[in-house]
Amino acid sequence: GAEPAAQAPPRAKRASEEAAQRLPGSLREMEFAVPGGSPVTAFLHMPKGDGPFPTVLMCGGLDAMQTDYYTLYERYFAPRGIAMLTLDMPSVGFSSKWKLTQDSSLLHQHVLKALPNVPWVDHTRVAAFGFRFGANVAVRLAYLEAPRLKAVACLGPVVHALLSDPQRQSTVPEMYLDVLASRLGMHDASDEALRVELNRYSLKVQGLLGRRCPTPMLSGFWKNDPFSPEEESRLITTSSSDGKLIEIPFNPVYRNFDHALQEITDWINHRLC
Repeated sequence: GAEPAAQAPPRAKRASEEAAQRLPGSLREMEFAVPGGSPVTAFLHMPKGDGPFPTVLMCGGLDAMQTDYYTLYERYFAPRGIAMLTLDMPSVGFSSKWKLTQDSSLLHQHVLKALPNVPWVDHTRVAAFGFRFGANVAVRLAYLEAPRLKAVACLGPVVHALLSDPQRQSTVPEMYLDVLASRLGMHDASDEALRVELNRYSLKVQGLLGRRCPTPMLSGFWKNDPFSPEEESRLITTSSSDGKLIEIPFNPVYRNFDHALQEITDWINHRLC
């Protein structure tokens, strides 16, 4: 019900804070002002040593909270001396007071613009990493905030095909479409109304994707992924002046996923150096 859902973010936050005291490096909770609404809460995970640190801005999926990405930081970014800044997507967790709109990158954009005022972050060395719908945010930032980003990496991006193709929408689990409808505040909308609205979230329809982008962009995909076809990742990487495409073999799942994340982290690290 609504009450357990409301308790989830503060409980996750408490668990993260307690865990952080027992782990190497440090964690800082930060608040960022966003004009026109409530401030948003972000967490900065920092490796051992003295900052300011090169930093990855994490743009997660619509079905996850920012506390879910600690393992990504611990295994991949921290060993390379890279900090990770997490922020809940609009309508999720600590950003639940913000509705998801076609300006999907609004919250992350305000955080990105505020980084010169954060002493632990080297704001001249920042990359964004987007997973699933989070790639919609990350790629948007690649276009709108190119001077502030050294690189953008994506995994299984949802930036066009699933948002604009009714046939593809019919192949994904209905629960995922329910999540999208919930995040858009369209719980009771008809399928047709939802399709019309989702189409507006396509970065190609918005006139961004397909145009030349100066930000280096990497995109990883799985063959026959119902959420994100190969063409989606190819569209991202060919739009970039410095693009890299990665196919992730499906089996064995965990070993290949780990290998892909190592490769992506090395690519990000190279561009932040």
